[in-house]
Amino acid sequence: MKMRFRFGLVPGLLFAAGLYAQVDSIALRYAGTITPHELREHLTIIASDAYMGRDTGKEGQKMAAAYLKDQFIKAGIPPVPAPDPAMIVDGYFQPFDVVETRSGTITLEKDGRSYRYGRELIYFQETLREGEQVNGLVFVPARVQLPDARLNGRAVWMDADGRKGLAALGSLRSRMDALRTSGVALVFVSIEGISDVMSVVHVEDTRMRLADQKQQPDKSAREPQVIIVDKAAMNSLIGRALPAKWNRKKKLVEVPANFAIHVTEGEQRLTTENVLAYIEGTDKKDELVVLTAHYDHVGVKDGVVYNGADDDGTGTVAMIEIAEAFAEAKAAGHGPRRSVLVMTVSGEEKGLLGSRYYSDNPVFPLANTVADLNIDMIGRRDSAHATSAPYIYVIGSDRLSTGLHDANERANSTYVKLDLDYTFNAESDPNRFYYRSDHYNFARKGVPSVFYFSGVHEDYHQPDDDVEKIDFDLLHQRTLLTFHTAWILANQEQRIVVDRP
Repeated sequence: MKMRFRFGLVPGLLFAAGLYAQVDSIALRYAGTITPHELREHLTIIASDAYMGRDTGKEGQKMAAAYLKDQFIKAGIPPVPAPDPAMIVDGYFQPFDVVETRSGTITLEKDGRSYRYGRELIYFQETLREGEQVNGLVFVPARVQLPDARLNGRAVWMDADGRKGLAALGSLRSRMDALRTSGVALVFVSIEGISDVMSVVHVEDTRMRLADQKQQPDKSAREPQVIIVDKAAMNSLIGRALPAKWNRKKKLVEVPANFAIHVTEGEQRLTTENVLAYIEGTDKKDELVVLTAHYDHVGVKDGVVYNGADDDGTGTVAMIEIAEAFAEAKAAGHGPRRSVLVMTVSGEEKGLLGSRYYSDNPVFPLANTVADLNIDMIGRRDSAHATSAPYIYVIGSDRLSTGLHDANERANSTYVKLDLDYTFNAESDPNRFYYRSDHYNFARKGVPSVFYFSGVHEDYHQPDDDVEKIDFDLLHQRTLLTFHTAWILANQEQRIVVDRP
């Protein structure tokens, strides 16, 4: 589904869903402080080799956090007035602990040959704590009704039946969810061309979790280990090719199998931090508009720095410029009516950890949080828009609040006039981008949230995601859309409400 909206301007008025908007000269004045030149200056610094890829909890990320704090201080933004001072360190940091576990701890082995994570297999969660021997599998054809009591405690195998890449995983998702409730111990999913999945889903060398997750019930201990295996490797493990007719059967198939699963360990505890800039509002200061972008990236691999200029250096520098614009407005007596929290978060690349931590440990009450505007990659074009007019993908704006959607449409039509592409907002989107960036941790708490995104490109999570490839005019326009939407939300009379399921 792709929808684009354009509204023509009648002098002074914009009609959209019964709302009207006038050009706000004050908003325009402070939007003018956001420039392509300053965006470039900031990005050239934090996406340089000196910042070592800003890996979560590592030296480069700490350097980026210090740079962000310095910029907020230079903008005249005072330390965060946290209700509990212990929540904030050095006036701007919300620290949290993570546990880093080396990824790829699960290896499959048969007849002296090993099948490894990131090569012949991938998985998105590691629930196995120790190795075991697989003696027999149950093949589950597509027509078998799930859950099936006979699968309790068994190792099962499903096949994507010719589908490839993310489309294969999308087609199997509901069946995998059903298997999780059926008591199975292991789920092997074979697909053709696992490299197609790995090209769009980043395979990490390490994995992280919030350190305090151990204090919560260990849900993963009750879930099966799901392992996605390249079809050729699965055939080798089973000792035969999958007969085409098996997927069309209406009953379970017992499959002889004999291979080993090896699990290794390796953990370390690290401290990382979200960096907060708080601009206090005036007559509605207890209500809060939040803006987020992650400033971490994936670090250094094999001596090569992954600079992450677009992912998410672009969102990070947009946060700097937006914070400065609101701070300058406040200093001149034109501050927002509602308070604004500009927050760069860490740990996104490791599982949305920084935004998860904040949403579970908010500095300001989530009940008073009006919306979250999140930026993750807004500096390039994807292949679908190689020659198009300036655009931005908008994801999630209407999921919880029509008011958020209308505010974004109004900001765009009045000030920026980008093509708003809602392709990835479709609930059937196989990429599931709505669930894959930091806004989602606000949305899961019932806070209306929108995700601005320019799409995946060939340098996504590659070492060539560099400053030289950023389109700074597009980055500037997209930053302005975020600023103007935040300005509307922070200053309009009525707070937007949750009016969608």
